[in-house]
Amino acid sequence: MWVFILYKAGQILSCYLPSSLAYWIARRIADLLFAFPFGKCKLYKEAVLHNLDLITNCNNKTKMTREVFRNFASYVREFLWLARMDKSRFFRKVMPVGIENLDAALKRGKGVLLLSAHFGNWEWGGISLALCGYNVYFLVRPHINPHTNRLFCSLREKGNIKIIPVTHLRKAVKLLRGNAVVATLVDEADEGVKVNLFGKKVAVASGPFKIAYRAGAAICPAFMVKDKKTGKQKGVVEPPIKLSSNTQTEKSIQMAAQRFIQIMEDYLRFYPHQWFLFKEKRVYSTTSCEGK
Repeated sequence: MWVFILYKAGQILSCYLPSSLAYWIARRIADLLFAFPFGKCKLYKEAVLHNLDLITNCNNKTKMTREVFRNFASYVREFLWLARMDKSRFFRKVMPVGIENLDAALKRGKGVLLLSAHFGNWEWGGISLALCGYNVYFLVRPHINPHTNRLFCSLREKGNIKIIPVTHLRKAVKLLRGNAVVATLVDEADEGVKVNLFGKKVAVASGPFKIAYRAGAAICPAFMVKDKKTGKQKGVVEPPIKLSSNTQTEKSIQMAAQRFIQIMEDYLRFYPHQWFLFKEKRVYSTTSCEGK
């Protein structure tokens, strides 16, 4: 329950304090959590350090880890601000890019699966499309606390987002067949389809690729990037990834997943401090797994 109370307190601060002050407080809280050497804070810091080792050769990963904590705190502040969001203010902060890729994919009439990662403000990315008039659903895992889950759902609904629990995959397939846009994240899973991430064999969630294959939907990678100087953000929709119907299902899914990871690598390479995965990414080996 205390987690919910903290989120509600954060929501009040995010909505009623001047934006610059709200961001400053969020980043100072992140500094305190980063400095705390015990419990979950210690585990989160170790996880981020581990994940940064997978994607960057930066010499000062401790400094970069602190920046990850700060950027994540800014993301939480932005998410909680949705309670008082208005469309004009939102689009002064966010610019959708690659809308033509989404439109081209939707013209097929079989829906679009937007795939992303715990990278940047993924919530705002989907909301920017919903506020542009697209029929967007988030495929999400409900929060363990029902009060917090209701809060998160209400904030997403403020941005015209509709929610599908991850357990309702049949509903996701049905919506895709009705030409909806379904968005989800795939980087957290340790079991699923194996891919090559910067020369390391890791896994991403296979479920989203399977429902896209079943529905015949297009797959569009999508990522949010934030300009450190201006604070403005771009929601980028990449061109569709083809799911081949001429190969076996598992092979087709593996090829699509690997293509997604190749695109994700470009974002991680330039913006490693915006990857907010606070659990250690399991590494199966350090050899390429393409085609396996």
